[in-house]
Amino acid sequence: AMLVASCLGGIAFLKGLGLVHAISHMIGAEFDTHHGLTNAIVLPVVTRYNFPELEGKVHRMSSSMHYEDSSIEAFISNLDELLDRIQIPKSLEEIGVPIDCVERISEKAMKDSAYATNPRIASLEDMNQLVYKSIKQAR
Repeated sequence: AMLVASCLGGIAFLKGLGLVHAISHMIGAEFDTHHGLTNAIVLPVVTRYNFPELEGKVHRMSSSMHYEDSSIEAFISNLDELLDRIQIPKSLEEIGVPIDCVERISEKAMKDSAYATNPRIASLEDMNQLVYKSIKQAR
């Protein structure tokens, strides 16, 4: 099982990591946050942003996670509930990330290789909003 999980992880890296990882890489580098935790906090913000490009995949994602309702709204609600259940903080602020880093983190994240593989293009203004929301209230 661990070999299969490792292989699937490698495949995911080849497919691209997107904005969750681009933002998390920069937050972690600057504030020494745990990468997995940072990803989990940022995930709902970026997932909401990416939904226009993910609509066709929501049913498959919902099915994989054993969610009965495969609507976009239900998927986000279920994701939020899962993160609450495993006690993921609701904001980067809760793990020590200050609000005054928004522009700096956004600019750096746009240069990260993971940025280019996001399903939806993000402008600097979009990135600023995503980072701001992640810091203040990701969900």
